[in-house]
Amino acid sequence: MERFPLGSAVDVLDGSLASAWSALDGNTAGSPYLPPSIPGNALDHPTWDASEVAPPFFEVFNGIVYFDKSWGHYGQLYPYATFATVTRNFWKASFPAFKDLGGVDLDNQPKVIKMYGMGNNFSGNTGDHANDNNTRGSTNTNIPLTAFSETAPAGTYPDSGSWTKIEWFQGVDIPDSATKVKFGAYIRVEEDDDFRANNCGGVYIWQDVSTTTDPEVYVNSIICKRDADTINLVTGTQSTGLNSLQQWSGMIDTEDTNGNYPSTRKNNITHVQSIDYVNSSNYRQFRRIEKEVTLQTGTSRKLGFGMFFGENQSNLDGASVNTGSIDFYNGFVVFE
Repeated sequence: MERFPLGSAVDVLDGSLASAWSALDGNTAGSPYLPPSIPGNALDHPTWDASEVAPPFFEVFNGIVYFDKSWGHYGQLYPYATFATVTRNFWKASFPAFKDLGGVDLDNQPKVIKMYGMGNNFSGNTGDHANDNNTRGSTNTNIPLTAFSETAPAGTYPDSGSWTKIEWFQGVDIPDSATKVKFGAYIRVEEDDDFRANNCGGVYIWQDVSTTTDPEVYVNSIICKRDADTINLVTGTQSTGLNSLQQWSGMIDTEDTNGNYPSTRKNNITHVQSIDYVNSSNYRQFRRIEKEVTLQTGTSRKLGFGMFFGENQSNLDGASVNTGSIDFYNGFVVFE
């Protein structure tokens, strides 16, 4: 993957932390900060330069937008009877050594967001909110439990070949003239907080070709995983029903009059066009991941972009083991 060129500045992305720290103390040799936004980026607040002191934590209703009403939340696990869903994240500084801000208010300065998992199951919830049913969402209005899997449909919970996810996403308009899109982000996976076995994280886009809440969608993704893990997610066109529902469902990509995303996107037909995999050992310092795909034809088109943490179902076990984490900065969607 290409590293972002910083010219004569200190290349923080290559790990020159000592020089970068001296720059913080007034040394003019270079900038200690991560790169600015991507030219032509269609996302709002891609560097998380939003006013929240901290991201919403642990229990958040799906579809509500945050960060100056730019990013929407989606999760799949219910922690309590309120049926809000889990989110696990916090801010980090956008300068070395990218530390937890500890609640420090950086106002609208650029920031890094860390996302991680739960490690607990919530099977105490009952009915169509039970977190131990991989067919959840197939016969009711509830959200699917399975985010993506290695077989279609997923196996019996807890299926080691299936994942849940939490994500922050945006929906954007596709220019009528655009034929391609390039998307990605800067990511980092710290060596001392690498993914628990089979957990992962990454970015993906979906393109709707219908206006219903159960659409036909086209999905492309980049997934970062541990070097030791082999993940082979389902690709290709999935049949209508559970097979499609369990692959990359989420929220719709159109906001309502209040600025929120009101409806769950339970995919009616899912075309998983391509998934690229990268190894976490190559991302101990921030590096850019990106992917270019050809858009579906038409006008008045919409595209959704998501940054996610994927947690393997076999790890939803309550064990006192770190889930691992992934840091995101400067997600981007650029149309061509």
